[in-house]
Amino acid sequence: MRTLVEVVARRGPGGHTVLPVVRAGGQYAVRRTGPATLHLVATAFGPLGGDEVAVRLVVEEGARLCVRSVAAAVALPSRGAARPSVQRIEATVAGVLDLAPEPTVVAARTRHVAELEAELGPDGVLTAADQVLLGRRGEEPGRWTGTTRVVRGGRPLLHTTVDLGPGAPAWLPPVGPRAYASTVHVGSDDRPVATGADAVRLPLPGGWTATAWGAELHRVTGALATLTAPERETA
Repeated sequence: MRTLVEVVARRGPGGHTVLPVVRAGGQYAVRRTGPATLHLVATAFGPLGGDEVAVRLVVEEGARLCVRSVAAAVALPSRGAARPSVQRIEATVAGVLDLAPEPTVVAARTRHVAELEAELGPDGVLTAADQVLLGRRGEEPGRWTGTTRVVRGGRPLLHTTVDLGPGAPAWLPPVGPRAYASTVHVGSDDRPVATGADAVRLPLPGGWTATAWGAELHRVTGALATLTAPERETA
């Protein structure tokens, strides 16, 4: 199945965000759930091996867009050829984009590929989060490959690929992490290097990126939250 989601966010009268373009077909429907918030709603089971999802987001100057999903996605193997499922998100951000879907669970014998490519304008602000769990309860892990590319004015700010699960070059069971979470923020918040329990935050030009990994997703997201929580101001 091929799925296409397209959203354009624009600054409207009074500074409110309007959405002149909202299109979705295939595996997702889109519902506006707040003044500048959209939720992706799955309309089909999966993704299955061979499925392709393309999400195209444009946030124009002065606009804000918050993208969420209503439930975790469970990536499953196909019955035919062993093809990966693929989700590609392309974002052009001159305003503010906050992208944080629910976790992706990669079932046994499944390979899922997730890509995010973001082009930021001079004042664009991006926050993008990923949460991944390899395998459902009581089963072997699947394989997840995630790539994030962030560019501003033609200058690469971040280009990273994480490959986890059976067949990945750095996967060393039984110590390989089954849970992984990451957040990248660019545009309004500089932070120094910080570390936690199996977690690290690294600076980027005008922002930071943080990752955490481990055996259980709730512990991983907790460790990440410690590094990404807003810093308190001191008198």
